[in-house]
Amino acid sequence: MPIHVISSLPEGLSEQVRDQLRRLLMHLEELPKIALAPGAWLPPVDLCEMSDAIVIRIELPGVRREDLRVSILDNTLKIEGRKQRLTPGRTEGEKPLRFVCLERSYGSFARTIALKWPVEVENISADLTDGVLHIRLPKTKSCGREVFIPINA
Repeated sequence: MPIHVISSLPEGLSEQVRDQLRRLLMHLEELPKIALAPGAWLPPVDLCEMSDAIVIRIELPGVRREDLRVSILDNTLKIEGRKQRLTPGRTEGEKPLRFVCLERSYGSFARTIALKWPVEVENISADLTDGVLHIRLPKTKSCGREVFIPINA
């Protein structure tokens, strides 16, 4: 969805409704990708342009660092991972009789973000803290090769 559509939402809407509409429009853009991957889910993403860098924050509660993979190729950032489903019982072998409510997402996910800014791949950093992946991409000239970014604890 073009950014100009998202930024032109009616002024009379509350900020919360505007945020929900923005997220919905952004997810609609990714719908064809999700439809091809059964069990996929989309973690919410914030992307901010700073004077010297692009800062991305992705909510990933319950995702382990070793289940994440972040890479960049030709100014396209790719975040892939998997959130494991945990057994809901007290012991690992205990199975539920039925699910009364099941709202949490599990399984594989992939987010691809096309960056319109050239970034300095040698100085990209990524940290996973309290279930939020923070990625900082310093702006510079265009990169031309895929680089895997280590995720610090």
